[in-house]
Amino acid sequence: MSDLTALARSGAPVPEHTRAGALVHAFVGVAAFALIGMLTDTWQMVFLSVPLFALAMMLLGSLRADGTWDRMSSIAIGAYCGGLGVLVLWSVLTASGDATLWSLPMSMGVIVYFIWPYTAVGAGLLYAFVFDRTIDEKRLAAADD
Repeated sequence: MSDLTALARSGAPVPEHTRAGALVHAFVGVAAFALIGMLTDTWQMVFLSVPLFALAMMLLGSLRADGTWDRMSSIAIGAYCGGLGVLVLWSVLTASGDATLWSLPMSMGVIVYFIWPYTAVGAGLLYAFVFDRTIDEKRLAAADD
């Protein structure tokens, strides 16, 4: 008898894993997209996959034991990854131009002056926010096992 069958017969709530499975599939799809970019030497495909990797992994990390997300955490993750996506797209679109940003080529200036601080500071703050909202649940779920 499988563990899920025994769990269902006991009357305990059966964990929902469809969201986790969908995120794993999304991660594999993004990895395939990035791999195609690597094999065809198209750096833009690899660079554009970074915000998508971040979105899939952060949502997977914030998934509760019962297969749900905290609404505020999901909004914060989506907003953060959306902002990162805009910055990455800005960098990609300005890669072939002659414009400069504070003495660097525009695309590199966006990376150094915007993406780097955004990820260095923003990712840590986002982690703390999401962790604070989900840690008690995960700790309680582990204690029940």
